[in-house]
Amino acid sequence: MNTLKLIATCGLVAAVSAGVAYAAPAQDKKDAAPAQKADMTAKIGAPAPAFTLKDTAGKDVSLADFKGKVVVLEWINPDCPVCREKMEDGSVSKMMSESKAADPNVVFLFINSTHYMADKPATSGDYLSKNKVEAAALVDGDGMVGKAYGAKTTPHCYVIAADGTLAYDGAIDDKGSTNYVVSAVKALKDGKPVSPATTKAYGCSVKYKK
Repeated sequence: MNTLKLIATCGLVAAVSAGVAYAAPAQDKKDAAPAQKADMTAKIGAPAPAFTLKDTAGKDVSLADFKGKVVVLEWINPDCPVCREKMEDGSVSKMMSESKAADPNVVFLFINSTHYMADKPATSGDYLSKNKVEAAALVDGDGMVGKAYGAKTTPHCYVIAADGTLAYDGAIDDKGSTNYVVSAVKALKDGKPVSPATTKAYGCSVKYKK
């Protein structure tokens, strides 16, 4: 499994379990562990790329922290109208509540790879709070985590099974009544294959650092 470790040296006050986490470029490169480059993007059925991001309280938030649990990743950008629409119309909150009804232990992490927001970690947290979404917001400033997963749009969703393998990659929904994330979580809880396992994500392109 590829390990991507992003270390930040500054922190703002927030709650990891229901607030904001972020990773910013290390200011002292001599003290920072070199990040590893992914040799390929995430693939369905393969181990999900591991990552560690520094939270605003200075603690590390790792995918490994949630071993044995289903983890949902959603890429966000407060400046994206499609992302805002899904937040503001309640689609995200409904997705979370229905997923937790199926599996109370499911974990949601929201990742912002928008390069110009790397030094504004509070923006992502405020975005979630404004829309009454209680989950950690992670800022992927240099885009290494996003690129490892192949995140293309906001939103772009991934569901990681309890065994650490990637079970779903794609759109949040079918632009209608079917939420693909909820369907994937339910299937995993019932021990059934996730179908569809991949869909085409839609929204604004992720604004990676060039």
